[in-house]
Amino acid sequence: MSIPTAPWGVPAIGHGAQLWFRPLEFMTGLNALGPLVRFSPGLRPCYLVTAPELMHRMLVTDARDFVKGRLTDSAGPQIGVSLVMDMEFPGLAPSAAHRRHRRAIQPAFHPHRLAGQVEFAVRATEEGLAAWRPGHPLRLERELLALANRIAAHAFCGEPVDEVAASLSAVQAHLVAGLYWRTVAPLWTQRVPAPGTGGFVRARARLRAAIREALRARRSSPERDDGDVLSALVRCRYPEGGGLDDAQVVREVFFYLVAGAHGVGDVLPWVFHELAAHPEVEHRLHRELTCVLGGRRVGADDLSKLVYTRRVVLEALRRYPPVWLLGRRTIDEMEFGGVRLPAGTDLAWSAYALHHHPEHHRDPYRFDPDRWLPERARAVAPCAHVPFGAGPRRCIGERMAMNQMLAVVATIAARWRLRAVPGGVPVRPSARIFLHPRAMPMVAEPRLSRTATAPRR
Repeated sequence: MSIPTAPWGVPAIGHGAQLWFRPLEFMTGLNALGPLVRFSPGLRPCYLVTAPELMHRMLVTDARDFVKGRLTDSAGPQIGVSLVMDMEFPGLAPSAAHRRHRRAIQPAFHPHRLAGQVEFAVRATEEGLAAWRPGHPLRLERELLALANRIAAHAFCGEPVDEVAASLSAVQAHLVAGLYWRTVAPLWTQRVPAPGTGGFVRARARLRAAIREALRARRSSPERDDGDVLSALVRCRYPEGGGLDDAQVVREVFFYLVAGAHGVGDVLPWVFHELAAHPEVEHRLHRELTCVLGGRRVGADDLSKLVYTRRVVLEALRRYPPVWLLGRRTIDEMEFGGVRLPAGTDLAWSAYALHHHPEHHRDPYRFDPDRWLPERARAVAPCAHVPFGAGPRRCIGERMAMNQMLAVVATIAARWRLRAVPGGVPVRPSARIFLHPRAMPMVAEPRLSRTATAPRR
């Protein structure tokens, strides 16, 4: 069986120009070529997996036969090796080392701890809303990413949040474009300084210092526990004994902060963009909020009752998955997709392309929360919807992210409607390391009186 090759490649840089200037169109266009498609970010070939059944094999059933690929090669030196990367441990295969590490830190993401973080997410959202004014244009993508930074700072590092959130914002200003450049550019260009390198190094040092200060406070007061991930990480232990040293805790939390903030802050603007574009969806969501909350503040025990709101968020994750491109690499020679792949072969998968594959999602560019009704969701092929990945490396913060997004959506939508600025340009997604909206100016219209901020009964 021959593997089709992506069109539009050019000598020396391969498909690097496509991956930089039109990555979403390029990736979705490969869906029609076959289950496995060869493309080249430079001289070294890579293979895009477009079939859910091959995705399931790579991520779930045969996950131990693969390690992280080129994205990890690029990100590791920039942000440090964490659970999301492939851990190295003497005497253990990468999959076993990953499993060992994940089991050690899993208690930090226990549902009871995550439920306790909802109150801060609501409070931070209310504080942000206090500055909104009827009819005043908002740069919604900036507002909600800044809010996500504060929520992530509290969830991962506890109080106080100001310095961690500000340091995280500084990292974001430099990280995304530079790191993506290193991922898609040909390997022979990697010695050229990426855009914003100096600023990123300084911002990275600042954020690491903020995490170390929070860690120092936890080490000096071991009885303290704000319900944050950092408080739990200092107590984590491996099965054979021993915990994470300070350097590893800082690397873990650094990655969690960056990924967690983008995983929430880059999705939330799309939720309100789609609500504004689909009045019937917005009406159903408002009706559910009224029935479930009755004008009071949302709490952790309400989230399971917001079934339609959850479907709206799931549909936003399908249309705009923040982690839109990831990679794997074969450990040994293997048969995959009807061909023999040598050891060290790079594979890639795009959640965005999978989520817009017409064979697996009917009318894929239509925003339809009801496609996540239980009876319809069961018909979706395994690994055809992977906003949080799948298998043993599925995102450990999935429940945290969903809790935070539901809390923020419920808090904002109970008080405000958001409308596109009249005469504004169409909003487009930008695909770099994360998929985020370009400029999204919107106007806020009051929906309900401030009674919605009343304490929960």
